[in-house]
Order: sequence, then C-alpha cells, then structure tokens
Amino acid sequence: MRRLLAVTLFMVAAIFAARSDAAHALELRVSYSPANFSAMYNAVAAEFTKSYPDIAIKFETAKSYDELLQNTMRAQLINDVPDVSHQGLNYIRLFADRGLAVPLDRFISAESEWKKQGVADAIRNVASAGDNTYAVPFSLTTPVLFYNNALVARAGADPAKLPTTWEGVFDLAKKITALEPNISGVYMEYNANGAWGFETLLFADGGRMMTQDEGDIAFDQRQGLAAITTVKRAAEAGMIDLSRDNARQSFVGGKIGIYLTSSSLLTDYEQQIGQHFTLTMTPIPLAHDGKTLAAGNGMVMLTKDPARQEAAWKYIKFAASPRAQAIMAAMTGYTPVNTAALSDPELQKLYLEKPNYTVPLRQLSDLTAWYAFPGENSTKAAAMIVDKMRLVLVSKLSPQVALEDAAKEARKLILKK
Repeated sequence: MRRLLAVTLFMVAAIFAARSDAAHALELRVSYSPANFSAMYNAVAAEFTKSYPDIAIKFETAKSYDELLQNTMRAQLINDVPDVSHQGLNYIRLFADRGLAVPLDRFISAESEWKKQGVADAIRNVASAGDNTYAVPFSLTTPVLFYNNALVARAGADPAKLPTTWEGVFDLAKKITALEPNISGVYMEYNANGAWGFETLLFADGGRMMTQDEGDIAFDQRQGLAAITTVKRAAEAGMIDLSRDNARQSFVGGKIGIYLTSSSLLTDYEQQIGQHFTLTMTPIPLAHDGKTLAAGNGMVMLTKDPARQEAAWKYIKFAASPRAQAIMAAMTGYTPVNTAALSDPELQKLYLEKPNYTVPLRQLSDLTAWYAFPGENSTKAAAMIVDKMRLVLVSKLSPQVALEDAAKEARKLILKK
C-alpha cells in the first residue's frame, strides 16, 4: 500500500510539474500567409517544439501577403504585433523604412555555419536594406505556367511538348477556349500581392520598375508596354476577369487550360485536383535578357522585448535550417532558401519522382528580386498598377494609355511630381 501510495504521489507530482512547465512555456506569436499552407507551418512548428519544448508557437494567418501586411500595420497602431511575421519579400523594405522590424545583424553574425549552407547569400540578396538586415528568407517561389493536360490534349496539342513562347501560349489558349462555352483558355494572376503580376511580365522582358538610382520611373519603356499588352493578348485568348480566388477554383475545377501563378501552389493544386486531370508546370517564357521574379516570404522580428527576441530568433533560425526547409519544400511548391536542404533524401526522392517540383530550381540562375517602390505610397502605387491592368483586361483602356497613366500616377505617388 505504501509503495502504491508513493507511486501515485509521484505520478500526480509529475503531472502537475508537466502542467506547470506547459503553463510557463513562452507562447511565441507567428503570422504568415496564405492560410492554406497551415499544414506545412504546423509541421515546421511541431519539429521546432521538439528542440525547444519551452516555446509554444501560436500561428496567426491571412489570405494574402497584402492582407498580412495590412493586419500587421493595424496591429502596430495598438502595440499588438506578433513576435515574428512571414512577410512577402517585396514588403521587407517597407518594414525597414518605417523602423518596424528589428535589425537582425547581431543574431546573424553568430551563425557562421549559414555561410556554407547558402542562407547568407539569400539574406544578402533579398532581405537587406541599406547596411542592415531585416529579415531571414524562409521560402522562394517563382512565376510559372500550370497546364491542364486534359484540355491541352483536347485542343490537339501534345502535353509533352508545351509552348516555350508567349505566342505559343496564346495560340494554344485560343484553341482551348474554343472547346466549350464554359472553358477559358488562360488566366494570368495580375491581381495578386501588390504588383506581382505586372513585375512578372515586366522582368521577363528585361524591364525595370525604376531607374538604378530610383530617381525616376522606368516601367514606362517598351518592356512595360509589352508587359501590359500581354494582358490584352490574354483577354483575346479567352481570359475573363475573375478574382484570384475564383480563378484558382475554376482552374482546379477543370475550367481553365493555362494558369499563370506562383510555383508555391503546386502541392495544393495537386491535392485539390486529385485524379480529375494531370498537371504540368513550366517556367514562363523569358526574353534573351529577361529575369524571373523571386517571390516568397522572409521572417521579420517585430517584438522589442529582449526575452521574446531570443525566442523569436530560435524560431527564425530553425525555420531557415535544412530540416525545416526540407519540410517546407516537400509540402509545397516552394524552393528552399537553405541550399543544404536540397541534400535531404526525402526531398531528393520527391524531385526525382515529380519533375514539376524541379521547375523553380531550373529558374534559379535567372532570378531577380521582388520589387517594392520606396516611400510611404509604395503599396498605393502597386495597387494603382493592378487597377490599370484590369482596365486593359476588360477593354476600357488601351495598353499604351494604361501604361502612360500608370507612369504619370506613379511619379505623383512615389516622386511627388
């Protein structure tokens, strides 16, 4: 009886101790977008807590990087920001310019092993502003074309020999559009996350958003006209004006033949499509001096509390580790920013068995940074460009007039001219 009582008391004490430890665990608030990647983020968090059981991750989500940015800005006004936020790479500059993100240089300087893993290069290329670093990249995604192979075959084309030029893409799209009244040959996400759609087409043709010194707008050159004319060509090939979410649902429902969007959606699309049709993902066509837009997100530290900063850095460091990066890449269409993750056996097996996942890897030599305008009107200027593209899509403005108007308004917003 004494032994039973002792064992019982010991177990009760252990339970209360575990509950006490859990109660004293630091809860780290981490925000991200889009919400449909919750399974991946939860898997990363589960691995993180194995190494850091004293830190509990509480995720907060948004539908898009634009919404995430707005949520974060509103939270800043009432001093209720998350500790860490996975912000779109194009918005890192905004957080730096407004003094919202904590500079990470003192943390990064202690991580010498990153130099041989490739993280250091990613930080330098997409997460620095001026002389300081304000984010650690978590994921990389590239613009791609998704093809519904069933519709491609019905249109008389060979899914194994897909177009490599915009002329070929739109020619095939017209044939798909002609199949049935409720089928659209093509959709291009021109309205996703700031000026992502315009920049995708502009950079692919070798253009720039601003001059090198950012003294003037540069997208109003021939490359900008070609970019915005591409939207008109898409409309002529069967593209209709849909919201991003409705367009995505139409594609996985088999109603759109060719879809320009982010490579990060690959796994999500495969799961939604199931056995309804097969999917092929290809790079977008590039001009001889064209570049591929490197989108994705970077982790910014927002908490100003020293103790929480230490916990936040542990999360950021782990999320950029080979293990977390391999999880992220295997569960999405993202490409790891930590090159050491590419040697993960499970990830190598995935790349071997599913060639679609290797498409972003083939684009790495052509990457250019996701651009954000300088100044307080950065997001307004990007939204304005999206509005001009929509007016071209619905035939209310010609590409030339839309481009001229966009450049004029951008100069007022960004250059105050």
